[in-house]
Amino acid sequence: MTGATPSTPEPNDYLATLLTLGQLLNSSLDLHQVLETAIEQVIAFVGAERGFILLVDMETGRFVGEAVRNIDREAIEATLSERDQTNRAEISRTIVQNVLTTREAVVSVNAMDDPRFAAAMSVQFANLRSVLCVPLIAQGRLLGIIYLDNRIRTAVFTDHHLSMLSAFANQASVAIENARLYDNLRRSLEERLRLHDELHKQATQRLAVEEASRLKSDFIGFVAHELRNPLTTIRGYVQTLMQDTEGTLGDDVRDEFYEAIEADSDRLLDMINELLDVSRLEAGRPLSVAYHEFQLRPLLEKLVRRHRFYKYVTPKHQLDLDVPDDMPDSIEADEDKINQVLSNLLSNAIKYSPDGGTVTLVAKADGDSHIVLQVQDTGLGMTDEQASRLFRQYERVERDEIRNIPGTGLGLYLVKHLVELHVGEITCESSPGKGSVFSVRLPRKKTQAVIL
Repeated sequence: MTGATPSTPEPNDYLATLLTLGQLLNSSLDLHQVLETAIEQVIAFVGAERGFILLVDMETGRFVGEAVRNIDREAIEATLSERDQTNRAEISRTIVQNVLTTREAVVSVNAMDDPRFAAAMSVQFANLRSVLCVPLIAQGRLLGIIYLDNRIRTAVFTDHHLSMLSAFANQASVAIENARLYDNLRRSLEERLRLHDELHKQATQRLAVEEASRLKSDFIGFVAHELRNPLTTIRGYVQTLMQDTEGTLGDDVRDEFYEAIEADSDRLLDMINELLDVSRLEAGRPLSVAYHEFQLRPLLEKLVRRHRFYKYVTPKHQLDLDVPDDMPDSIEADEDKINQVLSNLLSNAIKYSPDGGTVTLVAKADGDSHIVLQVQDTGLGMTDEQASRLFRQYERVERDEIRNIPGTGLGLYLVKHLVELHVGEITCESSPGKGSVFSVRLPRKKTQAVIL
């Protein structure tokens, strides 16, 4: 074999790259944009010369080249669909078809000498040496492949590269499914709105158009927000851990994965509980409070640790916990609901600090009978008039700098109800460009709520 063998990536490089790619896949539902950016990072990380992502059109069964680098896109599709026998793309149909048929990844240090592929004319014709190809599979269905090669050097790709690319393929498969689901939902909703508009055009044209526009905006925004959910990350980490039968990831990397899985699982549970509680309130059913005494400090530490894995956290963010050592942190309340309140406030503080900054969770005594929990940030802030409308249902402050930050307008509405269920109060102090402070004042002991 010829050519130097590249150094094996360090575990930290492996983890950092995988986390970066996972965050990238969660960042948008524009599938083309996501895959174009992702293939650039994958090629750079593994040292490939060329590469592409090939998807199977679910309706026609035709192969569609996505995120193609240094290969002719039309020639790829023609070659793999057997319409072009000249193999202008200089890729091996044999290797690609092997992965599509067996649904198993292929890594070859030198395809020209590999007994599995050396006899294929396409391999010899294209002078293929290092090849790495993995399938994209979601819920048992083949979605396509990720293909990388290097025609100049042998032994470019290692088992570490294969593990990283397989883990990325797991996350990419979920992202592809989410994007397709979102597109189907969007088209279905647009069709429903079109019919709704036609039925009411004559009598209430203006009102129908306004309402349809609101419904479309709210629903699509909500679906888009919820589809970029923790399941993509959880699934990718779990499948990577399951595939790591030889323990190549190392204890530190595995611990990092476990923490990320726990954090995103908690995040997902919080969102589900929030939607259920809001639906109960809208249906006129009261929420219940399960009081018990618990230590507050462990909950606060877990919340700060968990939110370090929140998808909107950047290297410019700093998350701090400020709890005096001598503060008695025993409190009688519903621990799950206090967790909901603080998780919502922390998530908002991070989201609305898009340029980074410090987010601090503070706990302090307020006399002998009350405790104050604060979430402080150095983010965008807001005016007094904007802050006065925060706790209304479906209320979101309309400003250019937060237009792309997803949200339903339900979180703070629910937070206020949960705080008042504990006979507490929540306030907000904020200044534009200087950040915000949300303060929750709660009794330390169970207090009977006044029912009006």
